[in-house]
Amino acid sequence: VSTQSTGVQIKENETITGRVTHVLSPESVWIQVCLSPTGYSYVQMLGSLTDNISDTLGRKLHNLRTAVIPANEITRGTVCAVMVEGRAYRGCVEKVGTDVHCVRLVDFGTLHSVEHLFTLDNYYQTLPSLAVNCCLANITRLPEDGSCWPEEAAEFLEENLKDCLVKVRIVSCQGDKPSVEIYTQPASGSQTYMNQQLVYERFAAWSQSE
Repeated sequence: VSTQSTGVQIKENETITGRVTHVLSPESVWIQVCLSPTGYSYVQMLGSLTDNISDTLGRKLHNLRTAVIPANEITRGTVCAVMVEGRAYRGCVEKVGTDVHCVRLVDFGTLHSVEHLFTLDNYYQTLPSLAVNCCLANITRLPEDGSCWPEEAAEFLEENLKDCLVKVRIVSCQGDKPSVEIYTQPASGSQTYMNQQLVYERFAAWSQSE
């Protein structure tokens, strides 16, 4: 059983096309990389990947003893395949439980509680994970919010960005997660700079570096 593979390689000052899949706060926005700066489509790769894992796992399930990862081999960081709503996805264990484990889907960033963890073929483990945990650049919490972002900030981002295609400019790759600027891609009209929009809505303030 191996540990989590590396994600899609991103570089400072690049602009990628992505999809916001999960928001915890402006400091933790999960973005699924859909299109690289060179035009490579990760969406097509993900579709084939999910189909292939589902097919492979379906063939394995005739023998659960070999398909299921033994409980004594499960640790935080274990890479696995999990079934969610009848489809198989790549996952990484975030928290080990007695009967149910908390697993993050590495291509989506979402958390799921699952009972069975299945072995994932080595080939699928070598492919980069497509979901990147980012923080919004150049903004900070309002003084009155103290040490925690208000829930309304995450809700605002969810309502305006969830599952929408966005342009993401990588400002910095320093620290434990990249800091980014997010721009909406409306079918018509002008794009919205979401970092700035949070400031306008009084959910954030510009940081001193802005």
